[in-house]
Amino acid sequence: MKHNVQLLPSAIEFQASDTVPVLESALAAGIHIAYGCRDGNCGTCKAKVVRGTVSQPDDLQGLSSLEREAGYILCCRSVPCSALVIEADYYPQLAALQQRVLPCKVESIRFPAADVAIVRLRMPPGHNFEYLPGQYIDLITGPVRRSYSIANSVLEYEGIELHIRRIAGGKISGLVFGQLQQDRLLWIEGPVGTFFVRDTRAPIIFLAGGTGFAPVKAMVTQMLEDNTQRELLIYWGAQTRAGLYSELPHQWQDNCANVSYIPVLSGDDSNWSGRRGLVHKAVLEDFSDLSCHEIYACGSPAMIDAACNEFIAMGAKPDKFFSDAFSPSS
Repeated sequence: MKHNVQLLPSAIEFQASDTVPVLESALAAGIHIAYGCRDGNCGTCKAKVVRGTVSQPDDLQGLSSLEREAGYILCCRSVPCSALVIEADYYPQLAALQQRVLPCKVESIRFPAADVAIVRLRMPPGHNFEYLPGQYIDLITGPVRRSYSIANSVLEYEGIELHIRRIAGGKISGLVFGQLQQDRLLWIEGPVGTFFVRDTRAPIIFLAGGTGFAPVKAMVTQMLEDNTQRELLIYWGAQTRAGLYSELPHQWQDNCANVSYIPVLSGDDSNWSGRRGLVHKAVLEDFSDLSCHEIYACGSPAMIDAACNEFIAMGAKPDKFFSDAFSPSS
């Protein structure tokens, strides 16, 4: 059975099947609402039900009991039981991007840190892969599929660059840190996600944990290519100095008056003389009011949850906090 779903405040409507999640029906109709992991962990697809009912699991990591009681759902895991009216943002910017499955080959692989690989994939001749910096792809080999953020702008590299962290027992990372060879055939599906820079003039705080730097690199690179005048503050956190595996943020800061870079280490590193502690805490130490900033955070779900709650308490606007949570699979 199909149910009508209306989004507020846009008044966009689409038909949703009662056998699949609301998000899946929306995307099938070409309607792009906020989403990230698609498995109930990140909370990005959170929406408030104004009218109607849904069925959703009781144990969703991305939705608290208080939010559930207040009428919130996760669109990626909620199946409509009636017609719905929900509060959810609609992104027409994504309507022109076609999600596709494409073959690709490994062009290069390098290891800037012992547990980080930078893999570049080239597309087949004649295939233009269009995306917005900040989005991600699913990397596919055989029956295994894992999500990785795109780490390059279109002008920087014609293919796709991925930053892959080594995960104990990880099937894709095991391949990457094991027998992955140049010219190996893989498949990608994408682009996916609603993590991209909004077109405003507000100053931006980028918050990255570990390989959460990947989409930040893509977004900042694109903005600098476009000669942005917006203030860009990049907070990148890792446990050790090796975890800050790129010198690009230093170069951006040195060459661009509107870019500031604040690296932060949370682990024990006797040779480190910079900022220490949790990376989101460094932001709180530097700002007493976050109401004027847009925030783009990428890292572990724990980092993003803590940052979101504490930043909002310091004046950040919930609708100006954008995130992409990395949930490793084994």
